[in-house]
Amino acid sequence: MFKQTLNIIKIARPKHLLRAIKSPSHALKAYKYHYRRVSDQEFVRFFARQGGCSKDEIDRANDSLSINAPYWAKIRENLSIYPESYGLQMTMELPLLYLLVRLMKPDIVLETGVSSGASSAYILCAMHDNNRGRLYSIDLPPDNLPSGKGSGWIVPQFLRHRWSLHIGDSKKLLESLLNEIGMIDCFIHDSLHTYNHMTWEFRTAWPYLVSGGLFLSHDVGANDAFLDFMKENDVPWTAFRVFHVLGGFRKGK
Repeated sequence: MFKQTLNIIKIARPKHLLRAIKSPSHALKAYKYHYRRVSDQEFVRFFARQGGCSKDEIDRANDSLSINAPYWAKIRENLSIYPESYGLQMTMELPLLYLLVRLMKPDIVLETGVSSGASSAYILCAMHDNNRGRLYSIDLPPDNLPSGKGSGWIVPQFLRHRWSLHIGDSKKLLESLLNEIGMIDCFIHDSLHTYNHMTWEFRTAWPYLVSGGLFLSHDVGANDAFLDFMKENDVPWTAFRVFHVLGGFRKGK
């Protein structure tokens, strides 16, 4: 705890102190957010161990991540058409998605937000290596997709038999899709990062997430929606972790 606090002090600036004086409740949320930021491996270990995975299992998952290096290189090559190889994709967080799915072996994962499909490709590759699972995705295609390309264009054909892609606004599609699917093992938000939209998606998906299921959201520092939702559902702040801007926790039993 002392080490984490020192790290937070190091990144604090006078403007942060002024904001803390003006809005102490927001400052407390910011502290909790930054206090729970960890490395990529710490993020994976935290949830894997909650799921009963051993160190050997975690090591084997990391080995399989390395074995797929040519596949990841192809994805990065495809993303290189975008400035800074971004294109509205998760970048640093992608290996974590593979590792979490590889270790937790979910049967059903639902994600909102696809764009070119890098996150979908990592999830589907883990399901392929597990020989188990199905991914449901909802996407309102962004304006920056390459000419002639649709949502998820990066995902190779050999992985698509495990994938159901639904095109449209999650506000119109999410609830009906969840009613059709039933319970899900993992929910990933990566669509519109506004407070109202994130809160709506969180509340809509939550009843369908199984006990012990993994709840993930990208850009959790964009606003207070993630932390407010945790408070609303009595999720202790010690139960979540953040890597870069990907936050997550497991649903209690």
